Amino acid sequence: MSSVASSAAPTASSASCSTADFTQFPSQDVFCAVGSTTGVPSNTSDVLSSCCKTAPVEHFNGDCGYYCLSVQQTVADLQACFMDGGVNPSTIFCSGNNTASATSTPTQSGSGSHGTGTNAPGKTGAAPVVLVPLSVSKAGLGMLGMIVISAFAGAML
Repeated sequence: MSSVASSAAPTASSASCSTADFTQFPSQDVFCAVGSTTGVPSNTSDVLSSCCKTAPVEHFNGDCGYYCLSVQQTVADLQACFMDGGVNPSTIFCSGNNTASATSTPTQSGSGSHGTGTNAPGKTGAAPVVLVPLSVSKAGLGMLGMIVISAFAGAML
């Protein structure tokens, strides 16, 4: 199990990444991306290369992010591999649901190999972004409701 060291130097300056738009992705197919407004550690592309199987790792938003199609695996498997490699879960963005996988076969020579983060001509909107799932149980919501009601009732007394 390898890890991404937090002290690794980002590949792009935080100034150039601070305005990066992570709501627009260069692919309409199912993918996972790693991106940050502070840049990504330099060894992130190595982690993605090992996780992305036959799909090439491609840049987007300058060097503020990398992505690959979820080829021969589900989004959940790809996310898990990224995290096992040490990628911070808050920097992972995926399209589709956890059981989805890419419908096309990527090519390294495609126009998206160094995408700018905008959609191809004639296509509008961004692929839906799915972050690492965080769930709250019904019991947790019930407890939160009881705390709020108790605080309100206590303030009324």
